[in-house]
Amino acid sequence: MTLQYTALGDSLTVGVGAGFFAPGFVQRYKRKMEEDLQQDVSLVVFAKSGLKTAEILEMLDQPFIREQVKKADVITITGCGNDLLQSLDIYEKEQDEHVFWEASSHCQKNYSDMLARIEEIKGAEHSNFIVRLLNLYNPFPNIELAEKWISGFNRHLKQLETAPQIKVIDTYAVFKGHEREYLSFDQVHPNGRGYEAMAEKLRAAGYGPLDN
Repeated sequence: MTLQYTALGDSLTVGVGAGFFAPGFVQRYKRKMEEDLQQDVSLVVFAKSGLKTAEILEMLDQPFIREQVKKADVITITGCGNDLLQSLDIYEKEQDEHVFWEASSHCQKNYSDMLARIEEIKGAEHSNFIVRLLNLYNPFPNIELAEKWISGFNRHLKQLETAPQIKVIDTYAVFKGHEREYLSFDQVHPNGRGYEAMAEKLRAAGYGPLDN
């Protein structure tokens, strides 16, 4: 039997920063899954650089994407990095910390709505699937506010976990102290080593009901 893997998200799901034709975490995770579960994995990716969480949520209204989500055994979602970057820009102009907390609660609500939408698409008859939400790492460790904002957002995201089916992957811990080693030349996106470390973190979370 072939497992279906649907990846949703922003530039991290696209694999920006990995290098020309090099795989991001999605393709690496797919390979690890095939090794670990001894099954073929079929992958579809719905992602675009620059997407905010509201736009990722909107994708779940598109019939073709809904069809792929319905069939999926494994779903990964990356998001909120662009919401953060946008609020940084606004903060630089307005110097009002409030923009961060607004963006954070907006992201949290969108993630919560994404999970509700996935549940609705799946329906009661589909319970044998896993969802992996990747939390935010901090590419700006020297900006105190960014650190505070990202930590706060990650704490809230963690509350959406219902292990083993829905797990939050601690991407933050993967990059903390390894920014120089794991970030690409743009200092925002991961490089190949960063994506490999993300895929390993996903692998370490196990496969829940798929492992039986």
